[in-house]
Amino acid sequence: MHVAFIGIGNMGGAMAGHVAGSEHSLAVFDPRPDRVEELVRAGARGASSPADAATGADVASVVVLNDEQVREAVMGAAGVLQTLGSGAVLAIHSTVTLECLRDVEAAAGAIGVRLLDAGISGGVPGARAGTLLVIAGGDASTIGSARPALAPWSREIVHCGPIGAGMVAKVARNYLQYGSFGLVHEAQTLAQAGGVDLAQLAHIARTTGALDYADKLLDREQATARPPEELGDVAAVLVEAAELGFKDLDVAESIARELGVELHTLPGARAGYGPAIGIDLQG
Repeated sequence: MHVAFIGIGNMGGAMAGHVAGSEHSLAVFDPRPDRVEELVRAGARGASSPADAATGADVASVVVLNDEQVREAVMGAAGVLQTLGSGAVLAIHSTVTLECLRDVEAAAGAIGVRLLDAGISGGVPGARAGTLLVIAGGDASTIGSARPALAPWSREIVHCGPIGAGMVAKVARNYLQYGSFGLVHEAQTLAQAGGVDLAQLAHIARTTGALDYADKLLDREQATARPPEELGDVAAVLVEAAELGFKDLDVAESIARELGVELHTLPGARAGYGPAIGIDLQG
């Protein structure tokens, strides 16, 4: 296959490097000449624009920063849609808005180019190792056509649904990660304010599986929060669990107030706790 790469920074450069070492031919574009030169030495053709890189490509991968850069690289005066032929696959690996994806899908579809919403996860280490996870939205046939071009740098393609589903799954995954940063920071702040050593907190949390419960929730269907009278025999158990949880969150709020620590994530934790275990005590 002939593959084009637009954007060869830390992620894109490592990904394209695996393609350069494969059986595929490769053309690359980046506004930074030094990045292009590295891949030219590895066997790629350096292109003068995204459109130049995409000329004759079976698959064009776009790995740029944001909506604005995706729009320019794809739909700009020198964008890949100027030269991609009907039936070619355009893979958007950048994290962008659904509006951006819809606009790209419309522009690509108008000339017969197939869009693949193909978020990536694994960071620079995964890109360098060739073990990125592709979180995809689009037609199964499009994924099948693009798979050989994605294989040199990925370990798995997870098909989440139509265009947009891959992006939603990628953002939900990132929300879990980045949201946990705030939770950990607040827990550390609360512990330190009370004179607790952070190494002790880490040991306690890991020994008691404090972070394991959220992981277990991910492995099941989302619970439907229902009032106790609808829960039958399990009502007593869930009510007790919910009341204990809410009590502990109330204690956390009280202690934080006494120590002068603001827990920004507490309202969300309180609002989500009942629904997470499938009980509604508010209603």
